[in-house]
Amino acid sequence: MIRLRFSERVLLHLVESQSGQFNGLNSNSLIEPPFSLTQSGISEALEYSLERVSTSLRELMSEGLVVMKKYYSRESGRFRSFYFPTQDGVLRARELMDAIRAERVKVIDLDGTLKEMSVEELLGRIRSLSGGGDQDTYLLKEGVPLPVTYTSVLNSIRGETFEVERFISPRRVDLNKKMWTMVRDAYFDATNRYVVLTRNQHWQAGALWLRDGIKVPFTAEFRYRAGGGSGGDGFVFMFYKKKDYWPCEGGNLGFVPGTGPSPGYGVEFDSLPNPDYNDPPYPHIALMKDRPDNHLTSVEDRRVADFKWHSARISVGESSVSAWVDGDLVLRWNGELDRSHTGVGIAASTGGMTNWHIVDDIKITKAREESG
Repeated sequence: MIRLRFSERVLLHLVESQSGQFNGLNSNSLIEPPFSLTQSGISEALEYSLERVSTSLRELMSEGLVVMKKYYSRESGRFRSFYFPTQDGVLRARELMDAIRAERVKVIDLDGTLKEMSVEELLGRIRSLSGGGDQDTYLLKEGVPLPVTYTSVLNSIRGETFEVERFISPRRVDLNKKMWTMVRDAYFDATNRYVVLTRNQHWQAGALWLRDGIKVPFTAEFRYRAGGGSGGDGFVFMFYKKKDYWPCEGGNLGFVPGTGPSPGYGVEFDSLPNPDYNDPPYPHIALMKDRPDNHLTSVEDRRVADFKWHSARISVGESSVSAWVDGDLVLRWNGELDRSHTGVGIAASTGGMTNWHIVDDIKITKAREESG
């Protein structure tokens, strides 16, 4: 039987959540630590009240196992408290991990058989089913993918039993790989049969690219669902785009790399107005060129992130771009189009603010011919 005090669960969560790049950062750092190191993030991960999390953090800080630091978020415009394990805290968490590894758990495996194995063996079993290492391994808990860690596995044990079929979900599922490529945080949800570009987590960016290039006029149709978080940042349908880059998070919407422009066009569905990107002061749909701050035209639309399913249609003509949402024409632009590049895809990002960005039922129809 695995028995940990709640403060020990909090400490274990903090150590497993902390990325090495945040070690020793000061409050003037331009990098905001992950949401999982906040009180709200701990409460969400461990499924306990904020009051209990706060009490445990005070206990851990009094023991010298955790420290609190404040970081400024450009997108929220305020300072936020983050909690980090000290060196003693890391050592204590490692002691807990060593003790947990050997604990025995009853496991209902995929074939329905009841087995008993150690927590270490269970972690290995889940990761092997999901295709390898930690970065590609997720539990599916009430539709929300979670990294496979001691924390997430312990939270998923009911009584003394862990059900593999109920909680395991492989991240690498064949999404007609002859046609599409997923980049960075984008993945195919095998249960719901749609593509998640970003989860409701901080500082994510994901892109879905059509493998074949398109230079001719075409029409794209898809369904999208965005929202369910604190409001950021948005997604963009890209075309005639240079796509040899790693999509950047935050207000960039995955449209460009971390520095400099990336040639091409995008119809953005932006839920978080940001003056640094020349955004209008409301949620909007806009046509961008080369950079996320270069808007050729824009229109207010609240359907960009209401967390409901919507249908979108984007028509790219010889010298025009039009966009519809739920059958309503919302945007039209006329002008010369640069077809130097051929990339077509959809990208999204989160930053200090978060949202789910999900797409489904994508159809690309070229002029005079069709492509799935």
